[in-house]
Amino acid sequence: MNGMEWAEFIRRTENKMYHLHRAIDGICNEPDYQESVTALTEVVRDYQTLVEKAKDELRAVDMQIEHRYD
Repeated sequence: MNGMEWAEFIRRTENKMYHLHRAIDGICNEPDYQESVTALTEVVRDYQTLVEKAKDELRAVDMQIEHRYD
């Protein structure tokens, strides 16, 4: 993937994480949903790992701008 694709992937994944955090916050005090909170928290951790790996990939992308003079 190129730099723009990595940046878009990071943006989309962080947006998903935001919504998962909101869902977790909404149900975290409900005893019937404790297993769901645990599962969602694990999903957020997995997404965080993906975001960190994507940021590493983005850092490695060559950002040199090629100037073409015709």
